[in-house]
Amino acid sequence: MRTLAIAAVLIAVAVSTPARAETFPVIKNQTVLSECGDCHMAFPPQTLPKALWTKIMSNLSDHFGEDASIDPAIIPEILAYHVQNASDVSNVRAAVKWRSNAKFTRIIDAPRFKKKHKGCDVVWSHEKVKSPSNCLACHQTMDTTGSTKENMSFLPANLRRQCGD
Repeated sequence: MRTLAIAAVLIAVAVSTPARAETFPVIKNQTVLSECGDCHMAFPPQTLPKALWTKIMSNLSDHFGEDASIDPAIIPEILAYHVQNASDVSNVRAAVKWRSNAKFTRIIDAPRFKKKHKGCDVVWSHEKVKSPSNCLACHQTMDTTGSTKENMSFLPANLRRQCGD
């Protein structure tokens, strides 16, 4: 009887608990944080497959239209970190959810990103967001906690309601 009661409680909690935000491992590699984080948030390597990280790191002089060239001596360290933690090799929950056979060239084109940010186009033009790649505008603790839990209290209510899955 006791087992049945515990099972009932666990089911009730599971049903009543809203979906958790994805959580990525926090990046602790100081080279990645300083080199990638100088221009934008250091994106979790679990968001892209290793082949795409390799392609991105092989052409930093044209990094999505910007020259992001860095000291060639540190590229192997940054690439190794990303490849070792890429979505197609990592087994953390978020990486598994970001795995895809689709062809895309950047995080904002990944199927998981598109699903999670459906209807957000108007939000990205807001003065405090400015771009779909500005994750920290809405996911303010992502770089320190790994959580994708959003805080969009700075947006008008009508914009907050139309963004997300």
